[in-house]
Amino acid sequence: MGITNKSEEDAVRFYRDFLGFELTRKSVIPAELTGQIFSLGRDINMLVFEKAGTKIEVFISPEYTLPSPAINHVGLLLDNFQEIAEKALQAGVKLIVGRTRDKTVYFINDFTGNLIEIKQK
Repeated sequence: MGITNKSEEDAVRFYRDFLGFELTRKSVIPAELTGQIFSLGRDINMLVFEKAGTKIEVFISPEYTLPSPAINHVGLLLDNFQEIAEKALQAGVKLIVGRTRDKTVYFINDFTGNLIEIKQK
């Protein structure tokens, strides 16, 4: 999956330090390619994080703003859900709990504000 973050530092702090993904690659996507794919036409730094068969490509764009309303989200299946929930409280990461009669859903925001649904494997 691909997601945009405002800074490399925040991306590393969230995806590696907070969620426990390994930073496996840093690269630059050239302007020629970002123009063809994303209509940007400038170089973009990309970080790749991996864990247990899941790969997250994080594109760094300091001027990125979240869409409003922020309905778009990605979902992650994690085997350490309780640990993530506890770390969220300690790190000041907002843990959003949604409940209906039949279901409970959990979301967190990364440090750019991207909405991420977390589920227990």
